[in-house]
Amino acid sequence: MYKWLIITLFLSSSSLLGCSFSNSATTVARTGTAGSTSGAHIIKMMQVTDIQGGGASFAYGAISGYAGASADIGHIGIPSKIKGYWSKGWDTYEKFYHLSATIDSNLAKQKIEALRNYYKNHKTFNTTMQLVVDGPRVRLYYTMNCFSYRMDCSPKENADPNGWVIHQSNDATQLVLLFDGTGEASDIPFPGSPYDK
Repeated sequence: MYKWLIITLFLSSSSLLGCSFSNSATTVARTGTAGSTSGAHIIKMMQVTDIQGGGASFAYGAISGYAGASADIGHIGIPSKIKGYWSKGWDTYEKFYHLSATIDSNLAKQKIEALRNYYKNHKTFNTTMQLVVDGPRVRLYYTMNCFSYRMDCSPKENADPNGWVIHQSNDATQLVLLFDGTGEASDIPFPGSPYDK
């Protein structure tokens, strides 16, 4: 009797642990930033959905610099879709933008894995997704936040055969680009958007 009870408890706890590990394995970032390299914007709604159906909001309101505002985005996996409404300008809206697009999740997964296996010694998974809006253009990046002024960011030999890893000109952290798209532009708010009041 006790033998079967112990076996049952062991199998139950193993399956729970298995679920826990498999869920954490799908998480690729817990921090998000939203910014711009072309001046003042407002992001009213920006949702990135992952392949598991979860997602994160990058609607950080008024932004101007890069990498911009930062927030905890919980647990997001490999991205698969992006949808949002944003505008150029702060006090007056110069333009309104809208985007609804599919992200190539297979390519995004390969790029994320390439960066995770890129470094010789940098092991931390203090990872971030960075959303950048510049007028109608939207880019989504992924970084492991390895900063060469205080960390060893040297790559493994032949670490980037596809040339996916982006080295920023200011010697900041390395990135991979997961999405680069252009939204629709309008002089007036899109119907049904957060600006349409």
